[in-house]
Amino acid sequence: MAGITTLLVGNSFDEISQVSHIMTSNSKQRILGYDALKAIAAFLVVLYHVGMVDFGYREGVYYYPTLVQVIWLVCACGVPLFYMVNGALTVHRKYDLKKTITKSARLVFIGTFWAIVVMCLYALRDHDIYSFSLPRVGYYWFLFSLALIYLINYVICRLPDWCKWLVVLILLVVPFATNLAWDIVILKNPDTTLTSWRSGVFTLYGLVYLYVGDYLGSAKKTRKWIPAICAIIGLILLSIETIAVVNHTHMQFEGGNYCFPTYGALLLSIAFFLMVKDIRIKEGAVTKLITFLGNNALGIYIFHLILMIVVGACFPCLYDMEVHPVFAILMAFGYTFASAVISDLIRRSPLGFLLKL
Repeated sequence: MAGITTLLVGNSFDEISQVSHIMTSNSKQRILGYDALKAIAAFLVVLYHVGMVDFGYREGVYYYPTLVQVIWLVCACGVPLFYMVNGALTVHRKYDLKKTITKSARLVFIGTFWAIVVMCLYALRDHDIYSFSLPRVGYYWFLFSLALIYLINYVICRLPDWCKWLVVLILLVVPFATNLAWDIVILKNPDTTLTSWRSGVFTLYGLVYLYVGDYLGSAKKTRKWIPAICAIIGLILLSIETIAVVNHTHMQFEGGNYCFPTYGALLLSIAFFLMVKDIRIKEGAVTKLITFLGNNALGIYIFHLILMIVVGACFPCLYDMEVHPVFAILMAFGYTFASAVISDLIRRSPLGFLLKL
C-alpha cells in the first residue's frame, strides 16, 4: 500500500494515569476524552492500513467520491488527532532540555527497534535477505517525526508566544495552502505532466496540529454547530483534493503524507477534537475500554502493522483480496483490539521499556 503511514502520541500515554490522580473531577473527564480521541485515532489508522476495499481507482476512469470513499476519508484524521492530543497534554508543560532530549531519544529508539523487527519479519516472509532493508523504517515515521517536533517545540516555547502562532501561520501557507493550490491546478488539468506537487515540509505540519490541540485543549466548550460546520467543510475539501490526486495518480489518496497537510484534514480533526475532548460517560465497562485503548494507543500503532504482516504471511488470500467495507471495518476492530492486548501484556512485562515514552 502506498505510503504506509501513521501515528502516535508521545508523553501522553504513560503520564495519563499520573496526571489523573492530581486532577479535579472535571479534568478527569477531559483525560477520558483524550483517551477516547487516541482510541479513535488509532482505529482510523488501522482502518486505513487494512485498505482492502475496492475504491474503484482505475486508469482512464474519472473519479468521483462515493459514500464509502467519503467515509474512508475520515481516516485522514488519524495522525492529526494524535498530534493534537499530544499538544493538549504536553505543550503547556514546557519540559526542560534534558527531558526533551530524553523523550526524543526514546522515540527514536522505539521506532528503530520495532522497525528492525518489521524488517526481520519481511525477510522471513519473503525468504529474501534483501527484504531486510532500511526503507522499512518508514513504517514508524511518525515516531521520528514527533521526536523532531519535540525538539523544535522546546525552542519555540522559549520564544515569545507570538512566535508559536507565526510558525502556525507560515505552515498554514506552506504546505497547507500550497497543496490546495496545486490540487486546483491538477483538478483543472488531470493530464498535466507535473508528477510531484504535494509537500509535508518534512512533516513539520505536525506543529500546526500540536499547537491547535494545545489551544483547543484549554478552551471552554464551544457551540455544537462549530464542530458540525468544521466536519462538513472538512469533508468537502478532502473530497475535492481527493478528486485531484486520484484522477492524476489513479492511486488511493493518502500515500506520502498526501492528506495530512490539508485544510480538509485540519477542519475534520478539529471537529473530532471538539466533539470528543470533554466527553462525559458514567464510569463502567465503556470507560474502562476507552482507557484501555487510550493507554495502549502506541502499542496499537506498532503491533497492528506487525499483526498484518503475520496474518498476510499465514493467509495470503486475506492479504491480497478486496473485501466488503463492513468486513474491512470488522477486521480493523479486530487488529485494534488484538494489538492493544499485546501492548498491555508487554507493558506489564520486563520488556515494558520497549513501549515506554
